[in-house]
Amino acid sequence: MATDAEVSQLRRSTALDMDDAVYTDSLVGGMIDDLGMEAAIAQIWREKAASAAGLVDITESGSSRALSALRKGYLEMAEAAVPATDTVVTKRSYTVGIERV
Repeated sequence: MATDAEVSQLRRSTALDMDDAVYTDSLVGGMIDDLGMEAAIAQIWREKAASAAGLVDITESGSSRALSALRKGYLEMAEAAVPATDTVVTKRSYTVGIERV
């Protein structure tokens, strides 16, 4: 079970309010338990990006708002939450035994 400190850390890492109606302590704690801290943080940022996907850029009366940039920023935060993995690709040679008949 996720501790109160872990739930608080996730809320800080994802800019969630303490009294968020959607992301309750039990939901956030379950995400941490099921996914791990980094994956839970990335998942919440992806969900935030999905909620901002319908926003459009507005230009009127000499002012403009690039609301679509929210989605891009959220996805960048999700990517930053997942630690980089060092994948080592090794090529191995092998010999197949041949049996002559």
